[in-house]
Amino acid sequence: MEVKKEGDIMVEKLRTVGIDIGTSTTSLIIAELTITDISAGFSLPQLAISHKRIIYRSPVIFTPLLSETQIDAAQLKQFVTSQYHRAHVTKSSFKLGAIIMTGETARKANADRVLHALSEYAGDFVCATAGPGLESVIAGKSAAHSLLTQPDPQPVINFDIGGGTTNLAYFVNGDCQDTACFDIGGRLIRLDHDSNVITYIAPKIQQLITQLDLPIRLGAVTSVSQLQPLINAMVALLENTIGLGDPVAYFNQFVTDKSLQPVPSTVRLTFSGGVADCLVDQLPVDSFRYGDIGLLLGHTLKQSLLFKERVVCPADETIQATVIGAGSQSMILSGSTINYDRSTLPLKNLPVVKVSQSLKEYSPETVVANIQQQLSLFEQSVIALALGPVTATFEGLQQWVAVILKSMNASIKDRQPLIIVTQENVAQALGNSLRSQLPPNYPVVVLDQISASSGDYLDVGLPVAGGEAVPVIVKTLIFS
Repeated sequence: MEVKKEGDIMVEKLRTVGIDIGTSTTSLIIAELTITDISAGFSLPQLAISHKRIIYRSPVIFTPLLSETQIDAAQLKQFVTSQYHRAHVTKSSFKLGAIIMTGETARKANADRVLHALSEYAGDFVCATAGPGLESVIAGKSAAHSLLTQPDPQPVINFDIGGGTTNLAYFVNGDCQDTACFDIGGRLIRLDHDSNVITYIAPKIQQLITQLDLPIRLGAVTSVSQLQPLINAMVALLENTIGLGDPVAYFNQFVTDKSLQPVPSTVRLTFSGGVADCLVDQLPVDSFRYGDIGLLLGHTLKQSLLFKERVVCPADETIQATVIGAGSQSMILSGSTINYDRSTLPLKNLPVVKVSQSLKEYSPETVVANIQQQLSLFEQSVIALALGPVTATFEGLQQWVAVILKSMNASIKDRQPLIIVTQENVAQALGNSLRSQLPPNYPVVVLDQISASSGDYLDVGLPVAGGEAVPVIVKTLIFS
């Protein structure tokens, strides 16, 4: 870590690491962040990222598994150790970082245990198991970063096509409006590279083979020409995801969680994931070099209606379209009017769901629907709900209480802690109003004067200053 002073501003350079553990592949990225203290003399720092630079990319490896239900934690640890060694860094080199586990790997029996053990080994990082929705958002933000951060950005859909699934994220004005996931990927059929014998066929692909009456068999030698009709069917489904091509009868059986809402024909497309590196105009002689159908799928996609009838923009990242770590980590003291249940604290790595709508401009039903749509992205039950503009009147507070209770109904039934943050100085009154309508002794923490956005993570510490204030750290995920 390097710290220097430029005029009256403190500038700090530090390293952050992002580790992406996916269904098929795992990779690691190290970046250097230049962080500027903009607190202007306040006792606690307020930090902003002024520059970021990737300084190391690991090779992409197949995610190590012990079985169909167990992750090989020892191999993951060895991978991180070897990459730290190659990058000439140690655990102490990092103050910040993020480990994101996605896809089928996030649903393995030992996923949470492996994730947190790896965090303790690699560094005290943000940890998240990402369901299909959050995985779509993370990949889209990284792959389409330059498009999403332009002034007045155009609508964008990112297709993140990996080994097992295709994740779609639809962005409007830079914000994700919808996500979808389909069981289409480059490793759903695997082959022995030397003999071209099929060694694995995913169950849904086997169903499709049977429906189409194709001569593709597990344990048999195959070829590009034999597989092409199946690949065409997979690509036709991907065309259907955004309303292109003739509808296919097998569409619904490949939906992982949900399909995408109708989108305008003016939407731009980007592609990420391993198959994005296989979008070739001509197949190489060794079409099965990766031991799967990734190259066939990429080549057929390149000839599809997705490229012929829509504008396709280059992605900023393809196979490593994920976070490069956690950046802008700022500590804030929330105090004077806070309302909290001490037994709930401390809390660590709470994902933030931001409510940007005002109840003056949007109906409560619209706001509730927006919150629940964002909640569906996260597989963990405890989140921090960051409210939009809150009017400090009795009527305004009661409106927000009604919205919170309805939005968080499932969590309340499970008696999960309610964590609410606001920018306005209303925590005490809002907390009291909430408690009056919740079961006795319900765990509630309401903090004010906190600025956080969707995609951030919060650490909330134990009370200080005689219980009158609570330290809050806001950690923002950084994309390349």
